[in-house]
Amino acid sequence: MLEKNLSLLRHNIAVVWRNPRSLLVYPRQMSRKAKFQWVVLGSLAFLLSQRELSFQLSLSVPEVLETGQAELAPKARPQLAAVHTVAGPWWEQIKEKSKDIRDKLNLANAATAVGAALSTEQQAEAAKYSNLGFVLNPTLPKRLGVSAEVVAFKTKKCTDYVKKYAKIAVEEMELYGIPASITLAQGLLESNAGDSRLAKNENNHFGIKCKKKCLGCRCANYTDDDKYDMFRIFESPWYSFREHSKLLQGKRYKHLLKLEVTDYKNWSRGLQSAGYATNPKYGATLIEIIEKLNLQRFDKAPN
Repeated sequence: MLEKNLSLLRHNIAVVWRNPRSLLVYPRQMSRKAKFQWVVLGSLAFLLSQRELSFQLSLSVPEVLETGQAELAPKARPQLAAVHTVAGPWWEQIKEKSKDIRDKLNLANAATAVGAALSTEQQAEAAKYSNLGFVLNPTLPKRLGVSAEVVAFKTKKCTDYVKKYAKIAVEEMELYGIPASITLAQGLLESNAGDSRLAKNENNHFGIKCKKKCLGCRCANYTDDDKYDMFRIFESPWYSFREHSKLLQGKRYKHLLKLEVTDYKNWSRGLQSAGYATNPKYGATLIEIIEKLNLQRFDKAPN
């Protein structure tokens, strides 16, 4: 009898293995004995399916603990490429790997080197004076008790400006006949040696105002003769120098082009007379800047 039941069970297992849908035979059509067999067979099939699932999730070799007991390893996962984590945000890493900016100072630039050497108090003191102040008034530091370091810093600001833009000024002289000394002196005076807000923010080194109704140009408001004054915005300082040359070709100033490029004194006085600036000492100031910084050395008549 037992053999018969086992034979029947093996037969049913084989049937289910070949066709799992056979488990859906209507139970009411079965005898009690057959129902029991099907329940056993269904339970066995369920256990086998769970065993198969467990087998799929446990492919790794068991890890042996120090106690000698075997423990299944965690679920096997695909091996990913090694990822190197970095502590802190990327910008902090760049900061840590970079040397202090003072280690890379261009010591050939005297103004940069002197400025880096100023103390916090000296920097605050330097901010009180224009860059040209001590060039135009050599006795001022002694009268005001200004430190030699601050004077050196301010003076070098001016000489560095000349070194930076002398080549452009000479090119403009060769193209338009304007003395390089005049261009440099006006740039120094109008832009405070490149440190004015108008020069830094708008690349305007000559206080060039907007055309009528700002047609064909970009402008920004800065208070000068009037709080509503509009000044030109340039893409770079070079455009400012070129616009300055074009401006002096206009009707108001073109009579100055008849002067020699080496005649910086009459050029200075002529700019004042033509109304380039409202300062009554504008011409004299240009002459003084030129002579104190020896800018006339750049003025050469065409061959």
